[in-house]
Amino acid sequence: MATNPKDPAKVAVVVQPGYVLLDVAVPQQVFGRWPDWVTACWPGGAPYELTLVSAVPAEDSLVPREVEPLDRLDTADTVIVAGVQDPTESPDAELVERLHDAYNRGSRMVSICTGAFALAAAGILDGRSATTHWRWAGLLRDRHPSVKVREAELYVEDTGVFTSAGVLAGTDLCLHLLRLDHGQAAANTMARFLVSPPHREGGQAQFIEHIPPSGDSEITDVITWILEHLDEPLTLESVSRHSHMSTRTLRRRFRAVTGASVMNWVAMQRVACARELLETTRLGIDDIAHRCGFGSAESLRIHFTAMTRTSPSGYRRTFAS
Repeated sequence: MATNPKDPAKVAVVVQPGYVLLDVAVPQQVFGRWPDWVTACWPGGAPYELTLVSAVPAEDSLVPREVEPLDRLDTADTVIVAGVQDPTESPDAELVERLHDAYNRGSRMVSICTGAFALAAAGILDGRSATTHWRWAGLLRDRHPSVKVREAELYVEDTGVFTSAGVLAGTDLCLHLLRLDHGQAAANTMARFLVSPPHREGGQAQFIEHIPPSGDSEITDVITWILEHLDEPLTLESVSRHSHMSTRTLRRRFRAVTGASVMNWVAMQRVACARELLETTRLGIDDIAHRCGFGSAESLRIHFTAMTRTSPSGYRRTFAS
């Protein structure tokens, strides 16, 4: 949507006993608790109205005190099921029924981490591809064999149903939803507020073996340099020369930090650059292609369509301000 609807979209975050705190806090921040300078980016005010809901009464110490009854799902445009620490226990029967009803009414259904187990119990993931935390992917597959579990991915979208991997991948999914609703510039604004790295696409790996210590300053410098030179021809070899690393070392360390190969990450950032220029400027497709480093309008169209499932001109019609 290019502009805010007159009434904010209603987002309901489902909280279950044993919930993962970050799985609740992230959607609260992205869709609810906005500071004034972020809200100011939307002339009509914040575009979402967020509610926490639970089958457990607010008086119960197992859930936050501000939770409301499950009947709030009846009017939710988006339902986000937060994860739980131990998904081996079956979700609440009333919750499962309410999730099924919300899906049948046309609500956008989302899960973070092990919240996928509740969506699966409601039959919403039957025949669909989905992900969850890699540790519990086998259990999800065994318990719900009709779900096509893709444990290697950060988040998965399958015909309007969204699932994410563990904890931090929920941030990527929430920013993706914000981008779908209000465009790249909106997602960038929220990412800056969250002090989050550039958005990671859902196809990236959620679990990387031999993860290096956090704060790899050399790779951070490489990322900064790439973003400052997106409009220039970039190759693995040219990035390697700048980094003073061998291509093999660069590939290994870059993937460990970003979850993507160097050139795939470059392509994703170029598409993100093109999205923002399509939204916020009147530049022609050729100009945008060169400013973002694609070299030609045809190259831009190929990469853009592959990553967004729409053409640059179609994207501009949807999101241009």
